[in-house]
Amino acid sequence: MPLKLGVIGCGLKAAGYARAWVKSPLAPTFVALTDTSPASVERFVEIVRQGGEPKVYDTADALLASEAANLDAIYISTPHAFHAGYAKAALEHGLDLLLEKPMSLNSHEAREILEARERAGRQVVVAYQSSLSPLLRRMRERADAGEFGALLAVHGEVWENWQSRYGTSWKQVPALSGGGFIFDTGSHLFNAVLQMTGIGYQSVSASLDNRGRDFELVGGVFAKLENGTTVNLTFCGDTIPGCESCLTLFYERAILRVDIWGKWSELRQGQISIRETAGEDLNAVLEIFADTCAGRRANPSTAERSLHLAELWDLIKQSSQHGGERLTLQTKPGDLK
Repeated sequence: MPLKLGVIGCGLKAAGYARAWVKSPLAPTFVALTDTSPASVERFVEIVRQGGEPKVYDTADALLASEAANLDAIYISTPHAFHAGYAKAALEHGLDLLLEKPMSLNSHEAREILEARERAGRQVVVAYQSSLSPLLRRMRERADAGEFGALLAVHGEVWENWQSRYGTSWKQVPALSGGGFIFDTGSHLFNAVLQMTGIGYQSVSASLDNRGRDFELVGGVFAKLENGTTVNLTFCGDTIPGCESCLTLFYERAILRVDIWGKWSELRQGQISIRETAGEDLNAVLEIFADTCAGRRANPSTAERSLHLAELWDLIKQSSQHGGERLTLQTKPGDLK
């Protein structure tokens, strides 16, 4: 049976998923949706209409009150500040949840989502592409099998013309976004480290630069993983047009570079380098979410992991405010297999 899906937030990200999902063998039934933008609603309805026209509601509360009994799950793709409230409401209505990243603005909100999930007994899958990428999963499996030897060090970078690209967007309104470039785009890099190493963060030191704005645009993070491996991460959100990333993992017998969205990997063993490209597999997200909800696979992007990342972000801000003080995390990311 197709997944019966409600959608809260019909912006560009949701529309991109919808275009792919309506063509998938696992195409869900879009039962109901809501968004504050009439144009976004109109675009989304046009995309999914071939599978039946969804009901449109003025608010998320109205959608959940009227349609929860007709739904299997909710997909939430709103400004970050609304994630926690809508996530808790969906869980309280007994629905599984596919939630855009970051899961919450801080660790307090993240804990509230975990508590709601425990009460509901439902799934929360956070839509980090690195956690849902078949290409990155294959590379991680090879590393776990010992092919590359011990992990020695990790370096990562991500850059984007985020400042100019989103100048009129909610992303640059802190009350809606919860942060700037590093909290938004940069969160993919923090998660990719967890995904590719399978090891949680132990401590962190950071320096953030707002460049005169109300949110961070540039910064550096130095962290240690729980096994002592060092991690150096660089972020720049005020540079030339484009958006690119590279996470490099140095092993005893290999160097592995990957895109944090799972678009490519480059593996060097000795003098031989092999590059694979995959693009962003939007249908894999749907398949993994459906399988997780049905109990056919373990959740690859859990709320526990996002709580760990939320605490990491809390400490990054605190460290930067105190001259790069090294701070220790208290949370664990859960099962990272």
